[in-house]
Parts: sequence; C-alpha cells; structure tokens
Amino acid sequence: MLDNSVALYNTYWDGALKMKKELAAKGLLKDDAWRDGFQELMYYLWHHCGRRARQGSAMNGPDYAHWHGFFQVFQVYKDMQDLYEYRIKNNKIEELSTVMSTGPE
Repeated sequence: MLDNSVALYNTYWDGALKMKKELAAKGLLKDDAWRDGFQELMYYLWHHCGRRARQGSAMNGPDYAHWHGFFQVFQVYKDMQDLYEYRIKNNKIEELSTVMSTGPE
C-alpha cells in the first residue's frame, strides 16, 4: 500500500515541479517564497498534507492517509493549478485580493 501511495503522491509532486519550473522560467515567482502564494502552497503540498498522506499510509492510518492527506493534497494541488493558470494567462503574479489587518483601526 505504501508504494502505491508514494506513487500517487509523486504524480501531484511531479506536476507541481513542472508548473514551478515553467513559472520560474517566465519570471513569475516572487523572490520571497513565503510571500508567494504558489510557492507557499507547494510547501504545504510537500510538508503538511503530503507528509500526512505518506506517513498515514506507512503507519496504516487510513484517516490520515485519506482525509488529512490525499484529500488535502488534491485541494492544494488544484489551488496551485489556479494560480499557475492565472499567471501563465496574464503573464503576471496575482495581487492580494484582501489586505491583512494587524488589528482594529
């Protein structure tokens, strides 16, 4: 089961790497990865939901492998695709749609 889970995960990771390489080649990634929505999601794909999917499979934890793992891998990947498609189509990095507040004004 673990080998199948890793293979499934790798299909998402390989797709993410392909998108990132294309964005980098076109200059559509921010220098600060933590201020770049695409790169931040890529970290989550690897470290958070991806790790839970792989570790959940390794430890025979179906709830973590599926709901906390692959279900979220799919969601994060789809969000990455949306950002990728926007950037490729518009040849620019999306702007923040909301302004974060540090408290009441």
